[in-house]
Amino acid sequence: MVVRADSKLCYRVLDNLMNNVKKYAMPGTRVYLSLTQEDTWGVLTLLNVSQTQLNIPVEELMERFVRGDASRSTDGSGLGLSIAQNLCELQGAKLELSISGDLFTAKVKFQKA
Repeated sequence: MVVRADSKLCYRVLDNLMNNVKKYAMPGTRVYLSLTQEDTWGVLTLLNVSQTQLNIPVEELMERFVRGDASRSTDGSGLGLSIAQNLCELQGAKLELSISGDLFTAKVKFQKA
């Protein structure tokens, strides 16, 4: 599948998402990555299980300096998802998050070329 994306920006988006998984995924669990087609979009989906249940609305999770769980003591500024969202917008892509208990899903939608 060929999509419209800036290679440097796309790399930063994926790097931010994978770093998020590395910091907050439940140890010993798997990360699922898939690429599918939805209408005129190429959709990269990342799915993982968080260490703790995320008790925060998705909209808040996308804000700067917000972490999904106030008790998290790992390093990080809380900027990763907000930056990823902004970088997606710069290249005409979309970042969509969903949370179901401890299941975290991020979809990056790129326009097909």
